[in-house]
Amino acid sequence: MTETSTLDEVLPELIESDHLGADATAPQTPLRSRVLLPVLLPLLSIAVVAVLVLDISRVFLAGDKDAALVMGIALTVAIMLGATLIAAAPRLRSSMLAMILGGVFLVVSGAGLVSLGPSLDDGTAATGYQAPVGAAKATVAVQVVPNKFAFTSKSYTAPAGIVRIDYSGQSGHTLAFTDPKLAGFRLSTSASGPTSGKVDLPPGKYTLYCTITGHAAAGMTATLTVTK
Repeated sequence: MTETSTLDEVLPELIESDHLGADATAPQTPLRSRVLLPVLLPLLSIAVVAVLVLDISRVFLAGDKDAALVMGIALTVAIMLGATLIAAAPRLRSSMLAMILGGVFLVVSGAGLVSLGPSLDDGTAATGYQAPVGAAKATVAVQVVPNKFAFTSKSYTAPAGIVRIDYSGQSGHTLAFTDPKLAGFRLSTSASGPTSGKVDLPPGKYTLYCTITGHAAAGMTATLTVTK
């Protein structure tokens, strides 16, 4: 067999092979790469961030202001140190990075579960106020001046002990004490009320005000003097 005849036999096969390769269908991208990863990864990331935010907020709510400040500083320092260590190790394997992040997630989630109970608001401990039980020694009637941000009086008096306060007048106003120990006491002239409540007051002076934004600044305040 001559060299020319050999080329004549091989060359058509090569041309046909190249032609089929050009017309061949491109390989299909797996469904996981086309759909699952672009959709699931963002959703999973959002879920992880939401869990971390909720757990961290529970830890903060479980403590007082000083504890929350200390935890916030510690968390900030930890994040900065972690980011610095990761940046200083560019060859850190992805598996090791995943283990570190997983450990952080478990620690934060565990802290959130442990602090779940103390972080819940029971409706009484946060305000420091409990309505007294017993008969009132006196009643203080506070009224709202119609179409004005004011009470009908700037000063009221009552004897020490359990005092009943009645609130009436134009709808859309509230009545509360500035004293933190009475933070849970609140009356309202709205239909939802309540319009009356009792407080146990030792001797002293107390400031009454409307909690609606801007009303107290406009003059809706009064002084309640409790005598011995």
